[in-house]
Amino acid sequence: MSQLDYLTMIRENHNKMLLSKKETAKELNVSEATIDRLRQMGQLSSKKILGQIMFSIDEIARFLYEA
Repeated sequence: MSQLDYLTMIRENHNKMLLSKKETAKELNVSEATIDRLRQMGQLSSKKILGQIMFSIDEIARFLYEA
């Protein structure tokens, strides 16, 4: 699959541009602790919005494509 295919798939599942840590973990089929480890290792970029860690669907698609 291409990165665009992943992006389209995520957009179909979620009607928004940013996902919470919990939603991201569910989308990637991993635990929230794994999401934290991926962030700490610099493999998954996030944004902090109003105190909540959020992930762009573009970043999630990039991660899936490169995995």
